[in-house]
Amino acid sequence: MKRMYLLGCIALLVCIAPVSAQVAVPVNQHPVEKPSLFSQLPDKLSCTETALQNVFKSPSGNQLSFQLNDQLSVTGIVLEKVAVTKQQLSINIRCTNYQDALLNISRIIQPDGTVRFTGRLVHPAYGDLLLLTEEKGQYYFVKQRQLLSMVE
Repeated sequence: MKRMYLLGCIALLVCIAPVSAQVAVPVNQHPVEKPSLFSQLPDKLSCTETALQNVFKSPSGNQLSFQLNDQLSVTGIVLEKVAVTKQQLSINIRCTNYQDALLNISRIIQPDGTVRFTGRLVHPAYGDLLLLTEEKGQYYFVKQRQLLSMVE
């Protein structure tokens, strides 16, 4: 009798289990292609270390306009300038000449005393971005598809 009761309970659980299973969330595997913001710029733009250093001279809240190279100029407002650590200073600039895209640049002091820069110029409504990279001591803004760099 106990076995019949146990088998009945197991059969009931087996019948109820599929009903209470969670519904799978649909995955957007084919995101919508966004327009390009930097289509008029080349795929790779060189930038001097001096130009990057000059970006950090502006205090928060100030409007600024500067030239990163002969093809890339930035006009905007310094949103914030933050000392993340003693070795890292980051600046966020809202670029009015690029549809209010966000330029973020970080200046990192390495243990050996050298300075390294990293950053990006991005707008979430557009499908491309400019990524600041270093190659053999020279800095470049490299154009990338946003899908390769950001999660929506």
